Amino acid sequence: MKETLQSLQQKQITVIGDSIPKGLYLENKKICRIEQNAVSILAQTHGLSIENNSQFGQTLKKSYEKGFFTTFLAEQKGASVLVISLGGNDCDYDWKSVAEHPYAGHQPNTPLPEFEDLLKTVTLQLKNAGISPVFTALPPIDSFRYFQNVISSRANGERVLEFFHGDITNIARHQECYNLAILKNAVLNGCRFLDYRSPLLLQPDYLSYLADDGIHPNQKGHLAIAEFCKKYIDRHFVAERIRVG
Repeated sequence: MKETLQSLQQKQITVIGDSIPKGLYLENKKICRIEQNAVSILAQTHGLSIENNSQFGQTLKKSYEKGFFTTFLAEQKGASVLVISLGGNDCDYDWKSVAEHPYAGHQPNTPLPEFEDLLKTVTLQLKNAGISPVFTALPPIDSFRYFQNVISSRANGERVLEFFHGDITNIARHQECYNLAILKNAVLNGCRFLDYRSPLLLQPDYLSYLADDGIHPNQKGHLAIAEFCKKYIDRHFVAERIRVG
């Protein structure tokens, strides 16, 4: 039996995420914000109570080490929903170090095996406390835009290109592995997974949904994510009918 929209509206929804659910993006090396982001849009259109604890640069590893999930469990009251929207920064690298030694054995912020272990640990911690977390997909990215507008502004692009063995598309393929890890963890543990990645990838002009940094959704992208989530809610949470007479 489906839950009702009214029951969802009565729950406290908490988001632990990175810059994407916060509506942040980079432009000319500055952090900018989209006020009408997907989270704020859903709160408004569906009357949801959402506490958005997302932060720029946040990773699953840092969230776990700082005790964010333990704190959530200690503070959550009654019916609560936890949305975890992390992974994009876990798969990122220290590009200055990469440029200095492009042929060294560099590891991302959270190596994939460790990321998978952390996903499992966090999920079991929450489920053992009676909370089944909701996971979100990672949005598709543009390797070339990210390389040109972000990586090359932080480090020597030519040296980083040596690390990629001349193939910039390594960036998107690497990120895809982390998205797949999130999906597999959600499926194996019976958790909801909001796959707004696929609808974006199916758009012939999906690059127009990304900010100039190549990794964050722009306003158009947030509207598309919000629309996917609206349809998801409408499909899984039915509105109560008003009885007359």
